[in-house]
Formats: sequence, C-alpha cells, structure tokens
Amino acid sequence: MLFLIWELLLLLNSAAIGFAERVELFWDIGRLNISRDGYNTWDSICVNNAVPIPPVHVTQGDVLVLNVRNSLDVPTAVHAHGIYHNYTDYYDGAEMVTECGIPPGENFTYIIDTTTQAGDLWIHGHVHSQLTDGFRTPFIIHEKVKPTTYDKDEVLYFEDWNERTFEDMVAIDAKLKLANIPPLYRTMLINGVNANTSKSLHFEPRKRYRLRIMSLSTSSWIKFRMPGHTMHVISKDGVEAVPMEVDGLDLGPGQRVSIIVTAHDTAEFNYMYNVTLYANFIPLYPGLMPRHYSGLIEYQKNAPLANIPAVDDAQLVWNDVINMQARDRMPLLPVDRQIVLSIKQFIPEHGIPYYSFGDYAFNHSLVPILFTALSMGELASNSSVYGPQAQAHILQYGESIELLVYNDNSKDHSLHLHRGEYQVVEVGPYGDAVANNHTAVEFQKSGPSPMRCDVVTVRAYSYIKLRFHVNRGMVALFHCHMMHGGYFGLAATFIAAPELLQKYVKVPEEAIRMCKLQGIKTSGNAAGNQGFDMTGLPPPILVNRE
Repeated sequence: MLFLIWELLLLLNSAAIGFAERVELFWDIGRLNISRDGYNTWDSICVNNAVPIPPVHVTQGDVLVLNVRNSLDVPTAVHAHGIYHNYTDYYDGAEMVTECGIPPGENFTYIIDTTTQAGDLWIHGHVHSQLTDGFRTPFIIHEKVKPTTYDKDEVLYFEDWNERTFEDMVAIDAKLKLANIPPLYRTMLINGVNANTSKSLHFEPRKRYRLRIMSLSTSSWIKFRMPGHTMHVISKDGVEAVPMEVDGLDLGPGQRVSIIVTAHDTAEFNYMYNVTLYANFIPLYPGLMPRHYSGLIEYQKNAPLANIPAVDDAQLVWNDVINMQARDRMPLLPVDRQIVLSIKQFIPEHGIPYYSFGDYAFNHSLVPILFTALSMGELASNSSVYGPQAQAHILQYGESIELLVYNDNSKDHSLHLHRGEYQVVEVGPYGDAVANNHTAVEFQKSGPSPMRCDVVTVRAYSYIKLRFHVNRGMVALFHCHMMHGGYFGLAATFIAAPELLQKYVKVPEEAIRMCKLQGIKTSGNAAGNQGFDMTGLPPPILVNRE
C-alpha cells in the first residue's frame, strides 16, 4: 500500500509539472573584478558578468528551469535553499552529497518544482566557499493566495562581505591568530550593494507592507529594527507563522522572515531602520565589531527625521523562534527515535579549528552519498558504507526524529537542514556559559504548535531539540551555515528510506556525465568499492579527542 500511495503521488506531481508555468533562466557563472563594499576590489562571483545576482521570483506551482554554464576555473553547484526536491535529490546542489558538481566549461540544467511550497527561499553556490565569494541571491516563491493582506511587497537582504576570498581570509586569520592579532572584519551589503549607499525604503501613509528580511550572510548575525514602527512576523524560512509582534529581528546566516509593517497615518516624518552586523566569535572592536548601519524609511522627500529614543536591546522583544507558532497549527510531533549530536572542536597547530557532530569532521566521499544510497542495495541501510567522514544516519520511512544538539562551544552556530524543515521544541543551557564569559541561555519549551524552519541558531553553551517526520526517501545534508563551521566539518547526512530512493529516483544521464567528466565514480560505497572495502578513501579527520 505504501508504494502504491507514493506511485500515485509521483504521477500527480508529474501531471502538475506538465501543466505548470515554466520560468527559464540562463546563468553563466564567472568572476568579475569589482568593489562591492566601497573599500576593496577583487574577483566577486557573478552571473552573466554582472553583480549583484538578480533575485529570482516565481509563483507557487511554477517550474524553475535554471540553465547553468560554469565559466569558473573550478567546479560549481547550485543549491535552491529550502526546496524539498521530492525524489529529485540530484537537483539539490550539494556537491559530492547529491551530485558531482558542474566542471569548468560545462553546462547543467536544474529543474526546480514549486508545486508544494512558497515563501522566502534563496539560491547559492554549494562548492567550497563560493557562497562567501558572492554566489547568492533571494529566491521568492509568491503564494497564489496571500497569507494576509498587504499593499506592497519588498525584499531586503543582507550579506556580510569579506575583503578577500574566503580561502585567503582563512589563511590570513590563521597567521593573525598565531600572532595574537585581531582577525579581519567583515562589512555589509544591503540588496547587493555597499550598505552605506543602499536605497531608501519608500513608505506611503496607511499602506501595509510585506518586508521579506533575509540574512544571506555567511559568518555573521544580523539584527534589524525599524524604530517607530510595529513589526509582525508572519513567516520563518518560508513557513507561515501565527503573527507575532516584535521590536527587532535577530537572524543567523541563512535565516529569513517576512514581516508586516503598517505605515503611519501621515507623511510628517521620515524614519530610519537600523542594522547591526555581529558575530560572537570575533573580538569586539569599536567601529569594526559590531558594525552598525542605517537606512532611510522615506515618507516624504526632505521631511524631518522623527526623534525616536534609543532603547537597550535587552528591553526589546525579538523574533525568538521557540516562542513562535506555526500558522497551520501542526501539533508537536511524537518522538520515535532521538539522535544526539554534540558539537566538537579541535584546533590543530595551524590555528584554524575543525568541527564535527561526532568523532570525525565531515568531508567528501569519493562517490556522492546519493549514488552510494542508490547503488548499494540492502547495504544502503548500513551507515558504514558511507564512511566515517559522512557522519551518516539512516532514517526509516514514517518515523519521527528528535535531534538533540549540544553546543559546549564558545561559538553560536546556524544549523540548516536540506530538503525540509524541523520543529523547534526546546532550548536550554549546556556547559558553563558564565565561566566562559557568555550569557547563559534560558530553558524554554515551545507551545503546542512549534514553529518550523530550515535554519536555527544554537547559541554558545546551550542545547536545542528539533523534530521532523520522515515522509519520503531522501539524502539530506544537515550542516552549520556559518562558513567557519560548515567549511571545517560541522555537518552530518541523513539517508532516509534508501529502499524508496532506489525505487523512485532516476538520476538523469546529464548528471552522470558531470561525474564522468571529473573522473568521479557513480556507484559503490564511499570509496567506490563494493561491500565495506574502504581502500582508497582518505583517512577521516579526528575531532573528538576526549
């Protein structure tokens, strides 16, 4: 019966794609020497020889056909962050997890179906540090029916920006750390340009505005406020929420919210919005960390600015996800199985730490994890065939999983689940925050309909509980979206119902060709061998040295 149900759903989905509107884009990915922050000039990643990359807008039910040419000198891959990809895992864009990536000089087409979702998503590179180097843009799926009434719809997205490529920054940071010199600091872009020269928000009296506030940052957190205005959060990471009134937004890398703001009755005054760029792992330095920016909310040209008294952050109400409720009132999931993940850190002699959710840092296999799941038959349900570097967990169809994540670490981490979202059900203290000069996280539980999202912050010296239901076969990466975490091993993989993957996933020949061009095997275990023979697989990086 289970297979019959899925076959029916797949047929219906195929029929829906057949009648859907096709939105076709052509992206030539390269580099462009340009100054984006007003200070430094270097080779930013661009699309069609232009930056910023234009935001992508579609309507729910459309099929986005993204034709990509790789004009870089290294492989690339495109991740539509937040898309479910029902049995089209090979379009998820996670290099060496669900695909091999696109080699230099080659073309590949991603087909992204939006039948079952809408909201604030984004598209970014998923190879090495290409996200940090500018390969990122909003991806908005407009609802066919608005979740609430509003007059205008605006996107406001924030990026932290380095003065060099991420690899260069890491190398320099390592040398500075060994010399006990403060690290390099990031600046901010607003809607793709220098935050100090960004355009004003134009408000008209009594109009209702939907503002899609998006943190496309890679290593920094964003605080956003509109003093003198009331904000109501109506969605988080594309999931509709029971409206929640807040004074400010605090967003980690990859997090997005939509808010409703009603303009004042008159155009007597203009106002300012305030943005703070911060990261708890970068030392405080006046004018550099945190960095403060502001932009104009313009009701009328040359109108005076309203005098709004300053308020300490501690007195404000923020968009804490544990206090939010899902609009569809989906109840708290039961727990069939708990998976415990502990964030570990190891600092080798070169000074840049590795991270892990277990004993070993995540690293690429010699065969994409999806292809191992598809080719290993019954052994695909044994986590050993994926190798220790994959940090693989096998999930069963129909079970509800609770992730218990411990962070006995001085850094906040922004955790992202590919291919779906989880309920945020509990947070609390873990380790000795006060002794390590941090504020202890308060114990809190969610309400009866926990908010769901695909990125959540686990604060330093705290734990968090997340729940999700396994409703299909999939290979899903779970990783830190802060580059200093994810780039250095803070990731795990969930292989859900591999028997269903083997039944329903048909990898396109073009995806296979991308692998062959790079000499990457498309079958076998993590080493490309049969059974549990890992000959040829590089040794994993041991992080947990307790």
